Amino acid sequence: MERDAQYQLVMRDLSQFSQIYIVPLADFHEGSRDADHEVSDGYIQWIAERENAFTILNGDMLNCAWKDSTPELWEDLITPDDAYTRLRARLQPIRDKIFMITRGGHEESIFRKVGTDFMARLAYDLGDIPYRPDGGMLGIKMALYGKPVYFFGYATHGWGGARTIGAKVKKVEELVNIADVDFYVLSHDHTQTIHRLNVLRPPRGSRFGERRPQYMEVDRKLLIQTGGFVKYSGYIRRKGYVPQDLGTPRIRLEIKTRESGRNLRTYKDLHASI
Repeated sequence: MERDAQYQLVMRDLSQFSQIYIVPLADFHEGSRDADHEVSDGYIQWIAERENAFTILNGDMLNCAWKDSTPELWEDLITPDDAYTRLRARLQPIRDKIFMITRGGHEESIFRKVGTDFMARLAYDLGDIPYRPDGGMLGIKMALYGKPVYFFGYATHGWGGARTIGAKVKKVEELVNIADVDFYVLSHDHTQTIHRLNVLRPPRGSRFGERRPQYMEVDRKLLIQTGGFVKYSGYIRRKGYVPQDLGTPRIRLEIKTRESGRNLRTYKDLHASI
């Protein structure tokens, strides 16, 4: 039986690195008069200048205003087609550093209205980048001293209209019930948050009946909400949403070592910063 391609993991072999950065980008709202190009271009440049920096495009990259949409048609500076052309040109410097593209609610509204999927087109135009409109799972192979270590992440654009920080963080925590990975990326709320959850698991490779005692181990889950790149005005302000800092968190994935008896043991280290 043929498997659904949407369930296929996006795999990247980066075994030349023992440390990488993932700077997830979302909510550019290209085409809006309030989109801050100076800030978003700064992130694009930061990624482009670093060999070990990569990204995920996590939806609402375009504003996609139309006659009956929440974004006001008459407040957009340009048509969706022109906005798409501008966005594609701005992303060219990092086209080889994009792991995956998802679709946001703004692009979804155009897709539902007329069947045009701008994010599918962007994925193709930038070099056949893996496209997971509803969200996808990412696997990254890294290595230290020739020993491979795998990191896994899950990203989807997001949903709803949460206003409090607690409600927004709760939405990211809900992803832990969906996928068992190292890090989670959620966007949509234009709010940068970093949160961690630790879960207990049995040791990998443990065997029943061994005389040696077996001990539980702790797995760290890193929960990320990306920020936005739209100034505080328009429908965001009219609906009373709180002003947010522009930008997005930076995730660091690294392989480290610790002494274990007479041996050095590698382990995964996950951090994020705003």
